[in-house]
Amino acid sequence: MAGIYRRKKGGCYYITYQVRPGRRKTVTGCKDRAATEALARKLEADAMLRREGVIDARAEKLAQWESAPIEQHLDAFEQAMQGKGSTAKHIRSTLAYIRRLSEACGFERPADIDAARVAAHVAHLKREGAGARAINARLTAYKSFTRWMFRNERLRTDPMMQVAKLNAKADRRRQRRALSDEEVAWLISATEKDGVVARMAGPERSMLYRLAVETGLRASELRSLTPESFGLADLDRATVMVAAAYSKHRRDDVVPLRRDLADALVAFLEDGPARTAVFAMPTRTAEMMKADLEAARQKWIDDAPTGKERKAREHSGFLTYKDPSDRIADFHALRHTFITRLARSGVAPAVAKSLARHSTITLTMDHYTHTLIEDERAALARLPELGAKAPAKEPVRATSTEDVYPPGRAIAHA
Repeated sequence: MAGIYRRKKGGCYYITYQVRPGRRKTVTGCKDRAATEALARKLEADAMLRREGVIDARAEKLAQWESAPIEQHLDAFEQAMQGKGSTAKHIRSTLAYIRRLSEACGFERPADIDAARVAAHVAHLKREGAGARAINARLTAYKSFTRWMFRNERLRTDPMMQVAKLNAKADRRRQRRALSDEEVAWLISATEKDGVVARMAGPERSMLYRLAVETGLRASELRSLTPESFGLADLDRATVMVAAAYSKHRRDDVVPLRRDLADALVAFLEDGPARTAVFAMPTRTAEMMKADLEAARQKWIDDAPTGKERKAREHSGFLTYKDPSDRIADFHALRHTFITRLARSGVAPAVAKSLARHSTITLTMDHYTHTLIEDERAALARLPELGAKAPAKEPVRATSTEDVYPPGRAIAHA
């Protein structure tokens, strides 16, 4: 039998009842004794049904989780991401996307999550002009959240499983281009002799661009480098290591360095200021890159040998931040340039994938590899000319076995 009592006059009643043999549980009732007695009978009956297997304890637990506020689940989800090793920036953006989509769709509890309402919200975002990549970022975050709840028995099913992401390739708002070798040479050379931009001296920015082009390291990875990140004891086997905390796939990445780059890094690190980070990079690297491209382009134009050549260069897309096809050359374009140079140099796709530190070969070849118009024109030039006349054929004459096997030569038979 359940016991009912209260600790002080006028206060709430308390219920103590048997959950299973040898274990009792105490819960708070209400101030009305009759209502508390009714609640006690129900709790005791439910406990008996659980012991007998009539009530599914797992289903009951799922029902409790599904009715809990989403914010309560987000606290546990954040701890799970921290335990997995996600960066603070990734956690912040993921939680922000989840909260934003929950608010837009009116989801207060997991039981409210509905694929149709998410699809309607996606359609609304598209009408408002949002790009596929921006929408997919929200969907990816929310899908990871519902998948985590399903796997941890906080949801009966994953309602976001049937929500498909948009085709980002068909709706790219930012197309990057790979710089040509000549553009890279001008950018590095001109920047090295330039002054301070974004609180970085010219030689520092020049080395940053060179390291990015020759290793393919991302901005966040370059920002994390310290002098200890470089293995320069043996310059023929020089390396740079990106710590797992800053690597995109959460593992220590060791990237090989060319000998000439290693030599330049030794001199750069010796003459550089004493600080923890090798590069004092700004947050907005695209603005710094744009300024350096414009400065290098102007020096290239001023270097024209004749007035006619100068006018031609002024109308050229050489070293422009945005080319005539609206493709941009921001800081991440240096990584595109690195992988494109590998492809142009005939590096095997598997090796290019490893150097790019991609998870799939498709990402390396389809998403990053660029070809310049000169490469495409050279490929077309190798095709035979369709308008050319076919060479005249010699008249066919009758032949005999003596033509094929001249007299005096033995014929071998199998």
